[in-house]
Amino acid sequence: MTESPAPGPRTQWEFCLSAADELTRLQAPPDPEQHRQVIVLLAAVIAAGADGAGLTGARVADLPMDGTGGALDMLGVAGRLSVRAFPAPPGLGGEERTELLAADQEAFTAVRALAEDVLRQHLAQAPPTPVPTVGTCVRAADRARRLRDVAQALAVGDED
Repeated sequence: MTESPAPGPRTQWEFCLSAADELTRLQAPPDPEQHRQVIVLLAAVIAAGADGAGLTGARVADLPMDGTGGALDMLGVAGRLSVRAFPAPPGLGGEERTELLAADQEAFTAVRALAEDVLRQHLAQAPPTPVPTVGTCVRAADRARRLRDVAQALAVGDED
């Protein structure tokens, strides 16, 4: 019996969560709990930015990474508000959302700093485009991940 592939994102939140997950794959915080919180925080700011720009579905990838209304801007000026504004269902970030909303300022700031590091690293590695978007950064990260995997596979057993 052939298993069918997992369904792709269907809701606005799922598109934003998927983009945030992809952004954190190479620049993930080492602590698994913080990693999940960073994903949810980034999903919330992507959702807020996309909502403000009228981007829906797969078009959330067109959200600029930087500049007014971009992901980095939304993270800095409306991070906690974004988490509050976009509910996440159980199993799709709901628990992490609750943790972020209950976090004191110091704990929330620490997660926001990790999320900012993820975005800044992507911006530093973004292809030379006038305005790097979430989508261009996700695609660049995917290419980098595949190259890293190939390099690791070639280095296995290499004693030189």
